[in-house]
Amino acid sequence: MVATVPVRLRTARLRTAVTSHETPNRLWRTAVLLVLACFATALVSTLVGWTKQDAVGVGGARLAALDTDTAQLYRSLNEADATASSGTVASTTSGSSAAMRARYDDHIARASQRLVHAAGLLPPGGRDAAEIVRIAAQLPRYTALVESGRGSGGPHALASASALLRTTILPAADRLRHAQAAALAANYRAASAVPVWVLVVMVGTLLGIGYVARAERRRTNRVLSPGLLVAAALVAIGLLWWLVASLVADIRLASAREHNEVAAALDNARVVTLQARASETLGLIDQGGSDQEYRAAMTRLLGPNGLLSTAVAKTGDDAPALAAVEVAAIDWQNAHRQLRALVDSGNLQGAKDSAIGADPQGSGPAFDRLNATLADALGIEQTALAIDVRRAETALSGITDGPALLALLAAVAAAFGVGRRAWEYR
Repeated sequence: MVATVPVRLRTARLRTAVTSHETPNRLWRTAVLLVLACFATALVSTLVGWTKQDAVGVGGARLAALDTDTAQLYRSLNEADATASSGTVASTTSGSSAAMRARYDDHIARASQRLVHAAGLLPPGGRDAAEIVRIAAQLPRYTALVESGRGSGGPHALASASALLRTTILPAADRLRHAQAAALAANYRAASAVPVWVLVVMVGTLLGIGYVARAERRRTNRVLSPGLLVAAALVAIGLLWWLVASLVADIRLASAREHNEVAAALDNARVVTLQARASETLGLIDQGGSDQEYRAAMTRLLGPNGLLSTAVAKTGDDAPALAAVEVAAIDWQNAHRQLRALVDSGNLQGAKDSAIGADPQGSGPAFDRLNATLADALGIEQTALAIDVRRAETALSGITDGPALLALLAAVAAAFGVGRRAWEYR
């Protein structure tokens, strides 16, 4: 019975502190609320800051690596198909045939490396992982058919290999690269989003501190509490830090998204060019088959709403690298017309010489120049993209810990400012 008296006494004191309207108890309650508000500010700032930093840091780097891997996987597969058909056309010239085989082997090796690297970055069991498995299962079949086409299988085996690649492997690789590109774009949008919760909590805390400081000043006719002034200043600095960092990061990420869109258009342009090249050389294997697929690909590349027009529209008129790409594309298109004229006139060997590079003014060298200019333009955009992302990451450096630390210091200052006033009543 005696032991319960201190417990009841403490309970009564706590009830008095919570419900009493006496000034000291009211001030202590105010101090607790301000400290909790500062703690909430620190917590929200840390969580949102970590999310943003991860979006442009470790997490963003993983998505960017996946986007690069899957884009280069798709491009290497297309390059392998174009080179395999070119190698068959060049089989009458041993030196050209050996060089084409080496290029084909290099493209397959690059595709395999990208496939393995992407598999290591993707979480197991998802849709994207299933696409990786599908590509990995079909790629050996494709390479075996290509080898057969070089031997006893002949052009029929090579045509079967190209059909397998275009109907099974490339669609899977295309779905994979589009999924990663969409994930990266969504990640950049999330990183540049306005930190609404941080702003709401910080502004609410700042208004709460200002209200308490003003109310106490009017009640006591004294100067503003130094502790509350320091607390308000610390929260305001944290709020300003968030505003400036978010603004700078948003500007850099907006630029990064533009470069990423241009890079995507150029990457698609390289793929379309490679598909047109494969169509050109397969047509020669087929003794001058239809040119419809080539023309459709070049329309996608050079048409009014084509890939190059899209890239130019996003970069503006001052884009010398894209102008060089357009010139090289037109040159290749003209060289291809001359190649088709040779086919139509019955000069199939002349057409093959144009396609495999024996003719310096032929289609083969023109294609190589176009491919090189596309690679240069793509490299420029990817470099600019990486620079913008690094600058955004720099702008957000410290955003996880800095404002949160300021909020914790504000909690101490607020507790000191209000507590000092409460202790005057003792």
